[in-house]
Parts: sequence; C-alpha cells; structure tokens
Amino acid sequence: MATSGHGDRRSFYITLVAVFVIVVGILVFNRHGFIALAGLRGDVDLMSRRIDSLRIEIDSLESEIERLKSDSLYLERMVREILGWGRPGESIIRFVLPPSAGVPF
Repeated sequence: MATSGHGDRRSFYITLVAVFVIVVGILVFNRHGFIALAGLRGDVDLMSRRIDSLRIEIDSLESEIERLKSDSLYLERMVREILGWGRPGESIIRFVLPPSAGVPF
C-alpha cells in the first residue's frame, strides 16, 4: 500500500504537469494567445504611426487649402506653375528630356 500511495501522488503530479503544459501551450500558441497578441500590438503601433502621419498630412493640406482661399497671389502662382502659364511679357522656358534620356553615364 505504501507504493500505491506514492504511485497515486506520482500520477497526480504527472497529470498536474501535463495539464499545466497544455494550458501554457494553449495560452501561447492559440490564435488568440500571447504570440497573436504580440503581433496585434505591433500592428496597432504601426497603424498609430500611420494615423499620426496622415493627421500631419491632413493639417498640411488644410493649411494649403486655407492659403489658396485667402491668398490670391499664392493662388495665381500655383496656377501658373501647374499650367505653365506666364504673365504678359514673361517668357516660359520648359526643359524636356529626350525619350532616350536615362542615366547620363
């Protein structure tokens, strides 16, 4: 009987260790486990940086819109640059690369 008591205790510990290993395995490798969570945290950080970048771009574009609405000289300059127009008496010089132009050397 003494050996059966040790055997029962040993079986209990083996079962306890097996259950612990299974639970840890599930917590770590499950699709909702720690590894997946770490990946999602990385995605959240990446998206947060992207959102910050887009907010800065939005602020810049809103500033540009306000300037185009309120500053007629700036608006004229932008239109002239985009369309390649000049004022009367001005000469416009356009540089065009030949179709075969690539790396010069």
